[in-house]
Amino acid sequence: MILNRQREMHLNLAELRAYVRRVRKLLKMGRGDFNVCFVNDDEICRLNSFFRGKATPTDVLSFPWQSRDENGMEHLGVNEFHDFLGDIVISINTAERNARLEGHSIDVEIRWLILHGALHLLGYDHETDQGEMAALELSLRERLDMAAGAYGCRQESFQRAD
Repeated sequence: MILNRQREMHLNLAELRAYVRRVRKLLKMGRGDFNVCFVNDDEICRLNSFFRGKATPTDVLSFPWQSRDENGMEHLGVNEFHDFLGDIVISINTAERNARLEGHSIDVEIRWLILHGALHLLGYDHETDQGEMAALELSLRERLDMAAGAYGCRQESFQRAD
């Protein structure tokens, strides 16, 4: 599911759903699924502050689904949610700033953030590994034809709503 909870930019949700399907297939997620929610900087700042203790906006947050059994044991994928991996939240405002600073389109930036968030949902953590997630992400970008400067962007997918 893709949710758009911001009004700053029009998003082509059909194209984003197709991209998510490509990511799921490439990552061999099988029936594993996740949600993507687009918000503004105020909302992601609130989430970042509450869940990470960092009162600043960020580009993407990932929330892996976890459940507890009757003994309080935590484990992934229980009962009706056994194929659900979690949620990815992306700030459109921060994504737009990142894209401008890096010299690529917002289209590419948002797709990179979806991929990055999906890797986190699968358990990768660039803050604790020795560059494994970064290397995998770069390789996957190439396989998705999104290496820096190599992706043929369609700007009409993401347009300013103001």
